[in-house]
Amino acid sequence: MASKEIQVFRDSCYFCTSIFQMFSILSLAISRKEKADLYLDPQFKDVEGYAERIRATGIFEDVCIIDSKKIYDRFISRESGLINHLQIARTYLHVKSVGNIIVPKDRSYTNIFVSSRAFIPRLYILSCYKKKEDVNVFYFDDGVGSYYGNSALKPSKLDGTLRKVLFGKKAVDFDQDRYLLCPTLYEKINGKTPYQVLPVESFWEKEEHKALLDQVFPCGGDHVLNETAVILEELSDEYFSENCLKLLNETYEKTRETFGTDGLLIKSHPRSKGEKREGFRYYTNYAIPFEILCMKNEMKDKVLIACGSTAVATPKMITDQEPYVILLYKFILHEGMEQDTLDNFFRALKNSYRDYEKVMIPASIEEYNECIVRIKKEL
Repeated sequence: MASKEIQVFRDSCYFCTSIFQMFSILSLAISRKEKADLYLDPQFKDVEGYAERIRATGIFEDVCIIDSKKIYDRFISRESGLINHLQIARTYLHVKSVGNIIVPKDRSYTNIFVSSRAFIPRLYILSCYKKKEDVNVFYFDDGVGSYYGNSALKPSKLDGTLRKVLFGKKAVDFDQDRYLLCPTLYEKINGKTPYQVLPVESFWEKEEHKALLDQVFPCGGDHVLNETAVILEELSDEYFSENCLKLLNETYEKTRETFGTDGLLIKSHPRSKGEKREGFRYYTNYAIPFEILCMKNEMKDKVLIACGSTAVATPKMITDQEPYVILLYKFILHEGMEQDTLDNFFRALKNSYRDYEKVMIPASIEEYNECIVRIKKEL
């Protein structure tokens, strides 16, 4: 007779799909002092290295890399479009078996921490609902979307209906407590909410945790930012129209003319495929997230430029430093970003600055040029 499988009960599990999320996860795990596991969805570079370094800290009982390829190979053949949505819907019919691929079936948790509606963590949560497990779901910071109501969490109308039919009302209830790097920014945008918005503790500011930060995010001497201007690239040019792509290229050229080749650095998106513009200097150490660079550099005289990347808010949110920030989304429309969401977030960021004039949102390439010329003179 086969022996009965022993169930392992732990307080919490955390799902990580990007390096940015790691700061909130580590902070929560340290402050909560629970028995917890970490699950890494291998969407970012050096995931094996991060898993190994985090295991060595002893913060988590277990650190696992999810075999998400197995799930995609079995269920998902299209990355977008109607067929993709139908394939995602089909996985809902198999959430129990999919859930066992994501998390070992001998594990049970009281709390699940997740940042957004990301596909893999979502399937595990739905599998828990399907099995009638009594779990608490909490959300943590995932950038712009996390600061605009439940926009980072809510499904489409069709997807929401399907979830409700298959898994019950709990599958479409997103009024759970959340942990954010800057709760005051959330409150300015949303006002009073039916759930608590709690702060992520700045563990990186405490002397006893500085060695931990260096252990998880080793950077040696590559953390120094000598350049004045940093362009934070978006994930892909495919989201820009031909005209917007032309404007984007023009901003690159104008920025290089103003600050010089040696005064401008481009930081690729962590999930970029390595495309580079000829004649520009790129930051090459992908293992170092931008947050670490902000912690280890004086940022007040730096210029951060992006279409709508949350990373430009990082210095203010994490270290209360106020670099110059120029956002391009008003005249370079990114189809993968919601304009109203961006505008609400970045105007709230601007208002949170002690010197709010350092955050600029030009409406044209001409206004952009005026911004960089003005900054150059001030510096």
